[in-house]
Amino acid sequence: MSLVLFLLILGVSIFVHELGHYLAARLQGVGVPAFSIGFGPPLVRFKRGGTEWRLSLIPLGGYAEIEGMVPDPDGRLRGYARLGFLGKAFILLAGVVMNLLLAWTLMAVLFSGQGIPRAIPTEAHIVEVLPESLAERAGLRPGDVIVAIDGQPLEAYTDLAKVKERPGPHALTVLRDGAPLEIQLVWTPEAEQIGVRYRPGVAYVQLPFPSAFAQAVQFSVGFFPEMVQSFIRGILGAFTGTATGEVVGPVGIVAMTGEAAQEGWFALIRLMAVINLSLAVFNLLPIPSLDGGRLFMLVLNGLTRGRIGPEHEAAVNFIGFMFLIFLIVMITLQDVQRFFGG
Repeated sequence: MSLVLFLLILGVSIFVHELGHYLAARLQGVGVPAFSIGFGPPLVRFKRGGTEWRLSLIPLGGYAEIEGMVPDPDGRLRGYARLGFLGKAFILLAGVVMNLLLAWTLMAVLFSGQGIPRAIPTEAHIVEVLPESLAERAGLRPGDVIVAIDGQPLEAYTDLAKVKERPGPHALTVLRDGAPLEIQLVWTPEAEQIGVRYRPGVAYVQLPFPSAFAQAVQFSVGFFPEMVQSFIRGILGAFTGTATGEVVGPVGIVAMTGEAAQEGWFALIRLMAVINLSLAVFNLLPIPSLDGGRLFMLVLNGLTRGRIGPEHEAAVNFIGFMFLIFLIVMITLQDVQRFFGG
């Protein structure tokens, strides 16, 4: 089920991205001979509107074949190649814009339906209970919210550590599924730790959809620099063997999809929004064959007054494509190692 949901989320995200390129091209009178979700041999194909629409065997990507983007063998300028700088940039950036619009829409649905999380520092939300720990023996469970210790309301969620100050029994007032109950935890210094991972409590504040959309845009703009740094660290880690876990491949995303599916629809919507934000940011990186790399070459060609020939640009993009394939393989190997505890 996780794999099916992963392929569905990825397929929709790729379709939206390539649809941006397609629409930007067609709006300028540029033909799109083929539009494919996936790579390799087509499983399903049909022709409509001058475009052959394909669903291909390898579902980890896709493409819109823009007329004139690949150099013509006879040297003629057609389609994309005949456009000016702004027209070409419009086509290159349209996919990123579509991913951003989808991500912002999904986040707005999340912020208006579930709400925006706000920390409650006077509550200790239990995230994990370690096996055979004092907390487990006392009866604490993940999801419990501790609001008081020995009858005293928490002033900060870190007050939970105060039970270590006095050996013996402590009465923890806990909210479980919204209902209060009291749990006796006996602290013994020999244990060294209570045996829980916890964070501040969370309340969700729902917003009207327009405000939620604006909040989504504001959030993503502030998050972009951090995401770019994560990509760079992840890419460097893939080649140096010092994986940070900040960049994951297909195996890692399948695992994340399975976890999100267990949490519910809001978690799946959040994951899909993050995937689309990631696709937008990753495609803007100046790596040849990516939209950002093509845009960089477009700017460079403008600065050098057309000294970079189409055949040279095609060669650079091919090298970039091979680099991306190698990068995916390296990151996937790291995902497999993490999955099997390597």
